[in-house]
Amino acid sequence: MRIDRPRIIRGPASDELDSFFNEIRLANGLKRGFTANASTYAMDGKEPWDMGGVRRKVLEPGSPGTYNECGHWLSDTVKLGGVVHGFVHAESDCNYLEGRTHKSMAFATSSNEGLTWSLKGQIITGTDAPAPSIHTGEGDCTVIHGADGYYYAYCLRARDWVTIVARAPVANPAPGKWFKYDGTSWSQPGLGGEASSLGALGSAAAHWVTQDQILLLGQDKWFGGLKASFSSDKLQFTTMNEPWLFLDDDEWNRPAPTELIAYASVLSHDQVNNEIRNPFILTYTYVPPGEKFDRRYLVFRDVSIWMSSSPASPQVGVALSRWYNAATQDRWSTTAAVPGNDETYVYEGLLGYLMTKPHPTLATVKLEDCVSDWPGHPDHLLAECEAEGYSRLRTAGWIFEAPQPNTLPLYRCYNPEVRQHFVSNQANCEGMGSKEWLMGHALAR
Repeated sequence: MRIDRPRIIRGPASDELDSFFNEIRLANGLKRGFTANASTYAMDGKEPWDMGGVRRKVLEPGSPGTYNECGHWLSDTVKLGGVVHGFVHAESDCNYLEGRTHKSMAFATSSNEGLTWSLKGQIITGTDAPAPSIHTGEGDCTVIHGADGYYYAYCLRARDWVTIVARAPVANPAPGKWFKYDGTSWSQPGLGGEASSLGALGSAAAHWVTQDQILLLGQDKWFGGLKASFSSDKLQFTTMNEPWLFLDDDEWNRPAPTELIAYASVLSHDQVNNEIRNPFILTYTYVPPGEKFDRRYLVFRDVSIWMSSSPASPQVGVALSRWYNAATQDRWSTTAAVPGNDETYVYEGLLGYLMTKPHPTLATVKLEDCVSDWPGHPDHLLAECEAEGYSRLRTAGWIFEAPQPNTLPLYRCYNPEVRQHFVSNQANCEGMGSKEWLMGHALAR
């Protein structure tokens, strides 16, 4: 699979992008996206990625003492004819500074394409009660249409952060109609039942239509980043051994020296639902290194994935893109989202794809994304961040030390007139500087 360059769609924002971003296709062909942080907002656009416009509030917190007193996060939507089914993460008994909140899921419907909602009540709750200084309950769910008459909700259980699943008839997904999988059958009630763990897989679900596989995505710093798992029966999952995106950490106490990627999910290009074909869209909330939660961005990336007749290594490649800021004469080669993309920084092109973990048998080179500390214009350097005067931003990925089939050379170049390092596929550095050395070889495709 190949993950292409990131595009920043919304942000920076402080009071949204705290849930899975989801969209529906409107009757007039436009798209409507939903973003939430206690309240849920809608915005419209011509294309799936045209979501930077004015927002309108469509859901807000409930009354004090209710299951939704702390907020409504519309975490997933399914459009069925003229009705939209909404799956709403709700929280109560919250003290976020203390780290306390109690989670559940509710069901809602809309007859005007998501502008107003009729809440039907809770559909999934946990077995535990609110407790000091911890998260309790069950929530953060996304939902797939199982093509078998059922909705399947993949959720996180807060007490141990494992994935659980519940289902209900598509014809009637109201409160009391949901049942959790208990390891042998769908016998545990959605409201207060005890579910069996599917593992620490995350809860962003999609149906990969061409292979009839269920995809689950989850952030896992112990795994090395964004983890993807697949299932043919909706219950037994196999995890890819390479992360889709490498993460140095998963630090939610901001600011932090590392970036944060959260609420990763996928959308189809045509119907903007989670019934995906090739290519599709990876979406996530992004907080840059050193920033607080008031600098959240919504990022979209195109993804292509293929099946092979034999095992392949590496499986995952992430685009290494080069951006240019004319005002500061800075060329930045990175795998990360660049605030100001196509505004202060303009996309110059693809340099190849980096691996998200070292190759198991062939020699690789680890590349780190660094930036200068000195006054004046920044100098972005792609190397190991050991040079004096530079700070580390992130691990960009890995490249081969020696040339391999389907690879491109990466050269480190320097322009002394403007004190600018940059990366090129050409040994002559495209006439913009001189070659310092051959760094290694990136995947061509």
